[in-house]
Amino acid sequence: MGRMPESPSFAAWLRTAPEPWFRAFAATRADLLRTDVTDVARLAVLAASRAAVARGLESLDASALRVVHRAAVLARVNPAVDREELLDAALGDAPQSVADRETGAGRTSAPEAALTAAIHAGLLWPAGGDGDPAEASAYRVQPEAGGLLPVTAAERAHSPHWATATDPRPLATSPVSAALLENAQGAGAAAVTSLALTVVAEFGRREVSQLVSGGVGKREAQALARAAGTEPGRFTLLVELASHLGWLATTRDPADPQWKPTAEFDTAAAAPREQVWADLVTAWLTHPVDIAHVLAGTTPAGERIHLLGRDDHARTAFGGFPASRPQILTLRKLVLVALLREGRPDARTGEGEASAHGAEANAPRAAAAGTGAGGASGAGRDVHDDQHTAGRAVRTQDLVGLLGFTHPLLSAVRTDEIDQVLDEAEAFGLTASPLGSPDAHALTPFGRSLATWVEEHDDPFDVLGVRDGLDAGPPLPLREAVAALLPPLETRVTLQSDLSGVAFGPLDHEVRMRLERIADIDTRGQGSVYRFTDESITRGLRAGESVESILATLAELSETGVPTTLEHMVNAAGSRLHRVRVARARSVIVVDDPTDLDVLLDDPAAVAIGLRRLAATVAVADASSDRVSVLLETEDRPILRVDPGAEDAVGTRAPVPALASPTTTRTTRVPASRIPAHIDALVTQRVTGSMRRTSTQGTRGTTAQSGRGAGGAGQTGAAGAAASAGMTASAGMAASAGNTSGSGAVGPDAAQSALGDTQSVLAELGEAAAVAAPVDLVVTTSDGTHRTVRLVPQVVQAGRVMGRTDAGKALRVSVSRIVQVRRSGGRGSGE
Repeated sequence: MGRMPESPSFAAWLRTAPEPWFRAFAATRADLLRTDVTDVARLAVLAASRAAVARGLESLDASALRVVHRAAVLARVNPAVDREELLDAALGDAPQSVADRETGAGRTSAPEAALTAAIHAGLLWPAGGDGDPAEASAYRVQPEAGGLLPVTAAERAHSPHWATATDPRPLATSPVSAALLENAQGAGAAAVTSLALTVVAEFGRREVSQLVSGGVGKREAQALARAAGTEPGRFTLLVELASHLGWLATTRDPADPQWKPTAEFDTAAAAPREQVWADLVTAWLTHPVDIAHVLAGTTPAGERIHLLGRDDHARTAFGGFPASRPQILTLRKLVLVALLREGRPDARTGEGEASAHGAEANAPRAAAAGTGAGGASGAGRDVHDDQHTAGRAVRTQDLVGLLGFTHPLLSAVRTDEIDQVLDEAEAFGLTASPLGSPDAHALTPFGRSLATWVEEHDDPFDVLGVRDGLDAGPPLPLREAVAALLPPLETRVTLQSDLSGVAFGPLDHEVRMRLERIADIDTRGQGSVYRFTDESITRGLRAGESVESILATLAELSETGVPTTLEHMVNAAGSRLHRVRVARARSVIVVDDPTDLDVLLDDPAAVAIGLRRLAATVAVADASSDRVSVLLETEDRPILRVDPGAEDAVGTRAPVPALASPTTTRTTRVPASRIPAHIDALVTQRVTGSMRRTSTQGTRGTTAQSGRGAGGAGQTGAAGAAASAGMTASAGMAASAGNTSGSGAVGPDAAQSALGDTQSVLAELGEAAAVAAPVDLVVTTSDGTHRTVRLVPQVVQAGRVMGRTDAGKALRVSVSRIVQVRRSGGRGSGE
């Protein structure tokens, strides 16, 4: 393919790199493969952009990141960085004697693997010479890496954690019995589905106003969590997921919007429990809200945050490196997949193999991205085949160390965040801890099946790969396994003479709601104990029940009949509440005694609600029945609701939030199934483009010699040479505009380049600035004419290029005014 230039640009190296290395780069950076990228020049431009470099950095483990960081720091002095410097950087601050560092003794294959990973990611490339790129004596680094990593002395004053991070594999694991895992997953799945429905139902029993800034107040949230019988973290998680699923929304009252269940919640409550579990898990994997931020009330950036708040960006805000994906979602998937991989019987056991595992994490998983239904069947086999297989538990600190090494730029990798994710996973029945080791966690069969599905469809270790997504929900075999393990629902309770009711299993949601309307909860869980008190019966009566309806409910739900003591309590409570009744019609007030209505009409509050008499014992109001009830209760007047089944939907259910229709997105990204063919086409174009350039250079040489030979005969030769140069420039501009041939290539070995887009211009200027190469800029002047300016670029940022002319004068040019960029030869140009 010819000898590479002395200090080639990235595009020049891609054109001349050995084919296996080019294929490895193209396969690794599958995120850069697009249908409109048909030549190496355009691919190089995309790879050099800030977004692409950031994505490449995000895919590196700590060793490879240290290599790129050292290259970015040293490139500020010399664009070509010595290979030994980079290999030493890969080791970080690992203990090693000075003699070993000088001789290379004791060095494992880990530094070479880190260097190779950085080259495959398109962040480093050889600075010159033939042979194996991994054995080059010096390397260059993408200029944008210096703007994304701490390279100045002030920025490096505080060493980042990845500067000393080491691969902790192989991790020490502890066995977990199959019986414990099976019990944990069944209890978790049953508890979370029941608790989620209970939590949402609590919003229907209380008046929970929406804050002016959106969300729910902290005190209201704490009261609701206590009423639901759960701790704040679990309550917050389930409420956020319920809102994402459309189970919770605000009413349309502009004066006082309140959080209420929706009709979608009623549908979910009547659905099979395995479907509820699957919906919650899908929302957990796709809804990017960080519960730790919500509980703290503020983000790491100092932004205030509330439960169910409106600002989704603040609710997922993490400082540090600008990750390309929501960090909390990535962390949840990382935890599951890491536990899956480390718990496998064939987990890596050696240091060299561990390093290979880290490099393998950066490789694309194109085959896994196209598994489709095969992934679902594989997940099903995992459930059924491993039902009676013991798991392996990993300590939390080991998990933190592992993810801190494999994903060093992910700010969410912190002990408290991982603890929160593990707690959430345990709530869904996905993980369990061995007895006596609460800081260790193992995947249950449900967790292994879900993690396998995540790994196949949205592998978090493969930042650069093609993903199918998880919106469709867990595979059918997993849902069937959950349904088979969930205990049957109880529909009846045992009423006892001590005014208690006992359910010896999980209760049906509708039965539970009917009981909680007239009883207090003593114990929640797989079996529940309800306590009937005078206050609980009175609460039911005031909520719209009657003595007859309560007794009928007790008789219907009881296995042993209604005890006499409980019957007497219900009748006694009903005899005390008989004076004022409020019925919905917006609103109708019915009293037994006309004098009671006279008192109400004389109250100043009657004017505010538009109360007026219709009959001796009947009046109507312009306010809603809820508002009338509140006003009457503030005057210490006990009330009763009439005909609760006829209540209007506005008062009991919030409208289902209208989900925005999914935006129609058009992408030029190459599908996973076509990636190999697209890489083959790029390889073919690379060869033909190289042949075309060689042919063009030979033609130019012949033309130049002919021009010099004819120069003595007069001006004809000079004119012919000028015309030939003009034709070549026009051809170069046309090719570059279409991005379909090598003649528009970006790189110092190109004689000239007319670049048709801003990215290409910036890439060419950045290359020239990195090696201090002079360029000729064809710029548009204020009167619309073109002018050629020669300068040495020094800084390219904010849409401007700053440099110095041959006379040493500082010059600043807007990139938008640049029509053409031509290398004019000089230091570092390779000419």
